[in-house]
Amino acid sequence: MGRHENPIDPRSGPLARFAHELRELRRSAGSPSYQELARRTHFAASTLAACASGSRLPSASVLAAYVTACGGDADEWELRRRATRVQLHEYERAAVGGGTPEAAPVRAAEAVASGEGAPGLRPATGPGAGRDTGPGTGPGAAPVGPDTASVTRRRRTRRLAVQLRLAVVLLVLATCTASQSLGRGPSSDLADWLDPRSDIPGPYRAAIVEAGTMCPVPQISPALVAAMLKAESDFDPHLHDSVKDEYGIARWTPRVLRYYLPEDQQDRVPVPPFDAEESILAMGRMLCALAPQLEGVAGDPVLNLAAAYRTATFVVQKENGIPARLRPYTAEVRRHLMRYAPRKKACLPYPTTESSYPAPCP
Repeated sequence: MGRHENPIDPRSGPLARFAHELRELRRSAGSPSYQELARRTHFAASTLAACASGSRLPSASVLAAYVTACGGDADEWELRRRATRVQLHEYERAAVGGGTPEAAPVRAAEAVASGEGAPGLRPATGPGAGRDTGPGTGPGAAPVGPDTASVTRRRRTRRLAVQLRLAVVLLVLATCTASQSLGRGPSSDLADWLDPRSDIPGPYRAAIVEAGTMCPVPQISPALVAAMLKAESDFDPHLHDSVKDEYGIARWTPRVLRYYLPEDQQDRVPVPPFDAEESILAMGRMLCALAPQLEGVAGDPVLNLAAAYRTATFVVQKENGIPARLRPYTAEVRRHLMRYAPRKKACLPYPTTESSYPAPCP
């Protein structure tokens, strides 16, 4: 039997409330163990447990896996996650200046309940959200006096200010995401990222560069993406392995691919054949999601990432490195990666005694 989770008071803040609701979802599904949830998803039991720990907000991909494995609606919970992120900003802002941290969760919850969370975010409350059910409303309510009217006006002014601040927060978040893409985005000269003399098919090079530069994680590179595609399928977009349920250029399993497609395509499990370019971009998204889970694992972080893609993060975590059965695969990835690295052998942008890419610095 697994260890009991630490108790969480949902009244202590938006993050605790979100984690408490996730735990309730798991209880409603029969309280499956995190080991069982790990078997149903592509994530480690420790990663799924952290999702409902209340220590931090989970990523979209981890949340979707957790919720789906518990029979929930991944789209609904993603909206809740975004609303909670906005509430957290309001909570932290109150802790720094404009109020007390104890009062901030209440104010943030009121803003979301009244529909002020942000345009396009579904309120995380039940029927009746947004209606004023306090004193002075409803049939037979006492007349509103001057003091009460003044309080009401102040509340409305504060709510408008909250709505404006939350809209700004979402704009900043979107800008940060866009700036990350621009910061490491595809170069106009693909030779800056991949050796032009290599056997990487020309039609896929742009997508490979985009996939390898979509997040600021130093061990993820276009050369790594290309090397993994070579090892997975030899760049064959028509690969069809029904025994392993793996298809296409990146050997995607349909139920896993679903969560690394664009958000507007995640409403159903995709059916092969898969578009080669979309499969490549999905590989980049998955590598970006897996990399933080492998921090602290011994060995080459580049090849650890490739091994996690081929199996699962919890397997690499448990072995504290690459499992023996996957070493032929990672050796092949490394061999291709060194061939695909750009001719301008730039130094690796992070310190490590064991590195595969792009080459030892002089």
